[in-house]
Amino acid sequence: MRIVIGAALSVILAQAGWTRDDVVVVKAGRIVTVSGPDIEGGAILIKGGKIEAVGKEKEIEIPWDAKVLDASKMVVMPGWIEAHTSRGVDRPNEQVQSVPFVSTFDSINPVDPYFEDALRQGVTSLFVLPGHQTMIGGQGCVLRPHGLTTEQMTVVKNHALKLSLQPRGGMSRMAHLAAIRREFDEMLQYLQDLEEKKREVPTAAGGQKQPPPEMDIKKETMARFLGGKLTGYVYCPEPADVLKAIELSKKYKFRMKLVVGRECWKAADAIAKEKLEVVLPAEMVYWETDEEKHQEILRVLPAIFHKAGVKFAMQTDSSSLGTSYQWYQAATAVKHGVPRDVAIKSGTLHAAEVLDLADRFGSIEKGKLANLVVLTGDPLDAQTWVDRVILEGAVVYEREKDEKLERVMELKAGK
Repeated sequence: MRIVIGAALSVILAQAGWTRDDVVVVKAGRIVTVSGPDIEGGAILIKGGKIEAVGKEKEIEIPWDAKVLDASKMVVMPGWIEAHTSRGVDRPNEQVQSVPFVSTFDSINPVDPYFEDALRQGVTSLFVLPGHQTMIGGQGCVLRPHGLTTEQMTVVKNHALKLSLQPRGGMSRMAHLAAIRREFDEMLQYLQDLEEKKREVPTAAGGQKQPPPEMDIKKETMARFLGGKLTGYVYCPEPADVLKAIELSKKYKFRMKLVVGRECWKAADAIAKEKLEVVLPAEMVYWETDEEKHQEILRVLPAIFHKAGVKFAMQTDSSSLGTSYQWYQAATAVKHGVPRDVAIKSGTLHAAEVLDLADRFGSIEKGKLANLVVLTGDPLDAQTWVDRVILEGAVVYEREKDEKLERVMELKAGK
């Protein structure tokens, strides 16, 4: 994995006109560290694509050969993280219900406009997983939204396994859960039989032992998952599905994160009790009719889950203009009572923690990858623009060089 990441990083830096050994300093009017208090008049020292130091500008010793990016009138924050998406692939769902051996890595389209838009919006990491329609949909991969090939874009390949408790067309929930249990039971039986065969390897003529039987390559992913080496991202469209997912994880002893439907706020206390982390749906705020009181009630999912003590990440979709942006999702949460720091963390540090990758990104701290966004104003202000995006120490997006954005703005201005 280090070889893949290192090679991709070298290509990105070369495209930016820098080498991997370059030392970079970003001066900022305000640094939103996320992990700690904001720093006014700060600076970030970057070496080898990682943050070497962060603090007040006067406290940072700037090397004589450093390349300096002057953002002293701007705000710098860690890049937004998309903790769950099925965009950027040629098809999110397979036609058969169980394909744990497939990977979105083989389906990523590097020139999909989604990645360009994500970078333009300040997203620096994306977790691309199979969709909700396949029972066991395969593995996802963590990407940077920049690169000419999937290899260059990849941060972590085959990071988790996607499962869905949403029944396929024509199937009941009872049959769907029975199918999942059958898959798990058959896999555990296969592993048990394989171990027995390994212990009973016959001896060939001449006294030499025959090579032990090898595992079917199509079963390796499920073996890792049920062996606790691969986390499951379990989609639960309904509150009852959450309880079933918890039951399954306890019985089969697998690690999981929950991707919840909008009604799953009703299971927030159960989720909190199990100390599970969740990815909220893009539609986080909606009106619901209370049948008993005959009145409309506003459901605010981030506020409900925060009050219950559940750590959550947000996701976006293209269903509306607002839900296409991580900053909008965070601002919406704040509007409805979620503390500002929690709202911003849900799209940065908490998202990284949900991905189990908080040691790499999600905040501006020493030792983490220098995935930064330079903003013209406050992160949650609708009038703020993404001015630059820095990926692992290299400037990979500049608004003044964004030809597509320039054409759009000209059309809006009637030019």
